[in-house]
Amino acid sequence: MNSIKDLTDQLFQEGVEKGRKEAQQLIDEAEKKKSELIAAARQEAAQIIEAAKKQAQELDKNTKAELQLFARQALDALKSEIVNLLTDKVVREAIQTSSNDKTFMQNLLLVFVKNWAENGELEIQTSEAKALTDFFKAKAKELLDKGLTIKQVNNLDTHFILTAKDGSYKIQFGEEEFINYFKEFLRPQLVEMLF
Repeated sequence: MNSIKDLTDQLFQEGVEKGRKEAQQLIDEAEKKKSELIAAARQEAAQIIEAAKKQAQELDKNTKAELQLFARQALDALKSEIVNLLTDKVVREAIQTSSNDKTFMQNLLLVFVKNWAENGELEIQTSEAKALTDFFKAKAKELLDKGLTIKQVNNLDTHFILTAKDGSYKIQFGEEEFINYFKEFLRPQLVEMLF
């Protein structure tokens, strides 16, 4: 009976030992798989982070370039509006002044009719281009020296004031007006860029 018990104990011990070995083998395989998964996850995370950094840098670079472009466009639009306002006021004032001057109007009509009769065309020519240019420069300077208020640029409401200061001209505006002007100017482009 001893030998059956010894045999049973031996079989039991061998089974337990085999179970431990298999369990240890499963644990070792699981540990190895876990380490491989963690390494792969870390590598993938590093790649995702690197790609996100590159994308963020590219977006930052593009955004700065777009903002510089939009700022240039906004400045160009403001300059254009200043020129348009000056041209409109100078020409309007010159036409109103000259149309009230009967002698000037009679001479102008006489030149028109004379050119029409001689050439068959109605052509406006000026032999005194320098005097005309000097007149418009003087009128523009006069308007600028008085100050010029710009209430709209590219159909955007603004409140910029152009004034003479220290021999040149300065644009005055509050911080809030400047922020609102650029926000309105940039908004459509940013929406297009982002979406």
